[in-house]
This record gives sequence, C-alpha cells and structure tokens, in this order.
Amino acid sequence: MNRKDILGNEIKSECVGCAIVRGEVKLPGGIIYDGKSIILAADPEIPIPGFLIITSKRHIQSFAELTVDERAEIGNTIAIAERAIKDLKIAETVTLVQEERSKHFHIWIFPNQEWMLEKFGYGLQYLRDINAFAKDNASDADIENVIRTAEEIKKYIESEDKYD
Repeated sequence: MNRKDILGNEIKSECVGCAIVRGEVKLPGGIIYDGKSIILAADPEIPIPGFLIITSKRHIQSFAELTVDERAEIGNTIAIAERAIKDLKIAETVTLVQEERSKHFHIWIFPNQEWMLEKFGYGLQYLRDINAFAKDNASDADIENVIRTAEEIKKYIESEDKYD
C-alpha cells in the first residue's frame, strides 16, 4: 500500500508504524520524543499543527498488548503532549483516539482547534472529515506551520523535563 506523507514523500511500507520506527518516514519536524518503547511525532499524513501520534516501537495492535512500563510511558507522554498543546496555545482541548483497526498500535493526540469546531462541529464523528479537509486544502504555509509547531512542542518537552 503506497501512501504519501504531507511532505510529498511516498510511504512504501505495508505498515506505516513500523516504517516510522525504522526511520523510513520523514516526520514533519522530526521525532518530538524518542522513548524506550514509543515515538511521539507530528502525524506524517495529516497537515494539522499539533496533531501528534504516539507510535509503539513494537509491532502490536492493541492497548491490551502493552506492558506495564509501556502503558506508563504512554500515559506520561500523553500528559506532557497535552500540556504542550494547551500551554503553547495550539488548542484548548484535545481528543485521544486509539482503534484496533490499524495494523500498528498508535494513539492520536488530536488538537481541537477553533476552525475545526466552526466548520465541522465537536466530536469523534468529525475527525475523518477534518483530516480529509486538511489534506485537500493544505498550503505550503500550512505544512511549514506543522513543522514549526512540532519543533515548538519538542522544545517545550525538552525544557520542561517532564519525563524524569
């Protein structure tokens, strides 16, 4: 299954999560957090500033397959990423999504931005429409904003030192 990231690069892997872990996907703004068992980065396919993904380094599908340590690292990562999104004024609220339909475990940390609420409404039922709209209408400036926002979140996390 060939897909393109927001930078126009082809993702040639059957499993995007594994390709991210192997470094085969160019992540907008780079890796925000490279943990023991997870990677936090801007979503490589959806051009929305502050839209983050937590990807498991192991090829698993379900939250139930995570170890206790992996669950703890994910919880800490969600907390600091959410604080960054709010403190940096990217969004006032976030939506967390994890579904087993995907071949590789990941969690979306989706920033509920004002334009989304005005155009689509509030709730999970609108996320696919918002994502499609963002992909179909992204400008070069939007892509640059995704990269800049990922870099700002990385600096926030590094400066706050919340993982200790």
